[in-house]
Amino acid sequence: MAETRPDPLKTRHVGDHPDVLGIEGYNYTKVQDLRYGTNPSQAAALYNLDSFLGSLRELRTGKQGPSQTNFEDIFFGAVTAGYFDAPSAIIMKHENPSGFATQYGPEALSQTYRKARDTDFRAAFGGTVLVNRPVDVDTAEAIKELFTEVLVAPAYDEGVVGRFKGSIRIFEYGEKEFRAVPRFAGNASEPELKRLPDGSIIRSDVFVSPIRLPEELQQYVVSRRRPTERELLDLLTGYRIRLRSNSVRFVKNGYTTGLGTGQQDRIMCIDIAAYKNRKLAELANKEGRRLAADYNIAGSVLVSDGFFPFTDSIELAKELGITAVLAPHGGERFQQVLDKANGFGMAFVDLPGEMRFFDHH
Repeated sequence: MAETRPDPLKTRHVGDHPDVLGIEGYNYTKVQDLRYGTNPSQAAALYNLDSFLGSLRELRTGKQGPSQTNFEDIFFGAVTAGYFDAPSAIIMKHENPSGFATQYGPEALSQTYRKARDTDFRAAFGGTVLVNRPVDVDTAEAIKELFTEVLVAPAYDEGVVGRFKGSIRIFEYGEKEFRAVPRFAGNASEPELKRLPDGSIIRSDVFVSPIRLPEELQQYVVSRRRPTERELLDLLTGYRIRLRSNSVRFVKNGYTTGLGTGQQDRIMCIDIAAYKNRKLAELANKEGRRLAADYNIAGSVLVSDGFFPFTDSIELAKELGITAVLAPHGGERFQQVLDKANGFGMAFVDLPGEMRFFDHH
């Protein structure tokens, strides 16, 4: 007789979370119970109808409802995409982008999406796609080229939603709520509250950027060679892409050529981004896959959310063909790092240390 195994999901009770949640003297109404939290054994619910997530309209439901991770991917994708006025696309996977692209000049939204997707077409499989423009037929067909779990946009052209089949979830957001997500210094924001399992609560200010324009980075240039106009644009683009720290971004002409995230040391972030870039190029060549853009790292800029404590990261960046770097100031060996960058002819933007943009969400 087969052994009966316990079902761990029986510990999860969808709907057990209260209808109203009181936090800091304000009552938040439940928007919906979620399929599950971070893992299937964890029950979860979304609160606050007035928030960006709470105001989303679900136009197409998958086989089951959204999970906590789905909503977190939507939120952090919206944070990044909302920094950009130009048409932009981001693919999120496990709260990190697998690729991002924005337009520096006119092009079809479908091409912008493909540029973001092809940064890491393996990681994009089953991801959350968010674009900041209405989805037209061509963009819908491009998105259908790869399995997508969630699609989010401000609108959809007539007949577009009906083109999607399978288990994809499709959401529509309101422009007002999208723009209300805090991104820049001076934006209205609520403090972040993180409650740990022991009952501890950490209350902190939300991260917002003091930099709105690429020209504002000029004041922090410390290298002998100043960045070109295109490098400044790419440095600002990379600075706006939120990843889990430690992290680096390679950006070229408005799209990511590589992303390295979540490592305990700085150089490993660069190593991983370069390794994935190389392996993906090999795979694309083997499969005969036509990529949407030139993903050769050479000619990209590098943006780091933390300072470089040693010169090894700059040396590796030089080997990869990086032309400009942005990082927060710090470290006893900063002058050595800068001297190395100057020796390589790299432009270097040295943000003040208090403008560090770690993100440990």
